Amino acid sequence: MVAQLDLKDLHDTVCVVTGANSGIGKETAKGLVRLGAHVVMVCRNEERGRDAQAEIQAVAQNAQPSQANATDLRIANLGVQDEVYRLGESLRADYDRVDVLINNAGVLLGSREETPDDIETTFAVNHLAPFLLTHLVLPLLKEAAGRVGEARVVTVSSEAHRGTSIDFDDLNAENSYGMVQAYGQSKLANILFTHELARRLRDTGVTANCVHPGVVATNLWQGSDWLSRLARLFTWLYKTPEEGAESVLYLAASRELEGVTGQYFKEMEAINPSPEAYDEKAAARLWRLSLKMTGLESSVEPEERGPGSP
Repeated sequence: MVAQLDLKDLHDTVCVVTGANSGIGKETAKGLVRLGAHVVMVCRNEERGRDAQAEIQAVAQNAQPSQANATDLRIANLGVQDEVYRLGESLRADYDRVDVLINNAGVLLGSREETPDDIETTFAVNHLAPFLLTHLVLPLLKEAAGRVGEARVVTVSSEAHRGTSIDFDDLNAENSYGMVQAYGQSKLANILFTHELARRLRDTGVTANCVHPGVVATNLWQGSDWLSRLARLFTWLYKTPEEGAESVLYLAASRELEGVTGQYFKEMEAINPSPEAYDEKAAARLWRLSLKMTGLESSVEPEERGPGSP
């Protein structure tokens, strides 16, 4: 299917993919190197990251023997904000541009956990980490857009956002925790973030879209909770990671999406998300709280803090 899409030649581009050691992230990285991109793989586990890097590098060189250095591996636990900050610093130090940022990494947890920053882990990894990383590499995205006319932020969301809302009174799930609600809320946060980011980046050349890639057989379902155990019974019905990566590649490199921003895609079709995803007040409030929870509040421009902020 990917071969049939009208995808751009990505030679001389830099693409960052989080969660690139397995599943959709790894297959997306493979697709990007086949298109000629230099891919920065962000992985939590170094050993698994090295194995995936060798596999992706082999794909790159098989596609084009000249791609001897098609990949770069960065190790970061996205649930630890200090590590996300260090990742951002290292990317700004080593690269002068980022053409595509793909926020792919995510978790589904059967019971409540907290990160070292005392934040509920699902919300921290699935929403705050992409929010923070996007801000940290935004200068590189704007630099790429200034050179070639466009840079893209692609965030992997889910149809699981439907039927949920942002519980601003208990964002940290200290009063109650349900895995379905926590995951759905984090995926709704991805869409609200995308809408607000697209609005704030208008006229910069940086676009922001999010995608539900379908139900895919990935490590997301490897938990011991009831939902993961049930889901594993039906994995034969799910998309393969390679199939799931097609829609992510489409958002990252399709020519027909040049200039398209602020959209939610179900696979390769732009559709309307839930009504809650269009709540502009909720988006602005989530933005302000996310700035505070990531320590960015004092380091961004007033427009980035949002309406009504000091």
